[in-house]
Amino acid sequence: MAALEDLKVLIVDDSITVREMMKHQVKSKGIETIETAKNGEEAFEKYQSFSPDLVFMDINMPVVNGVEGLRKIMSFDSDAYVVMLSSLGTMEKIKETLELGAKNFLMKPAEDKHLNRIMDELVS
Repeated sequence: MAALEDLKVLIVDDSITVREMMKHQVKSKGIETIETAKNGEEAFEKYQSFSPDLVFMDINMPVVNGVEGLRKIMSFDSDAYVVMLSSLGTMEKIKETLELGAKNFLMKPAEDKHLNRIMDELVS
């Protein structure tokens, strides 16, 4: 895998505040290639054109939620590295996303130490 600063990251959340906060956190790690999306449908479209190494995706979003967005991405690329995000994490949703192929799950707001661990695991 590439060096940390070479990662391409897609951040998916219906809240512009969360997208900007996470973008800032990811940029602080030296990563410059970042795209954002506001729902699962937009995430799938961006995934196809952007080919990110890492996707952070909220579960609860309008239009197409994160579970459905994850399902679409995994059917397109079974090796996708998707980390689910939620402030309303329930054990059922966490279990469902992990069974669909999500690599990890973070509660929002994501703490730097958890983001660092995920990105470090991806490049090691």
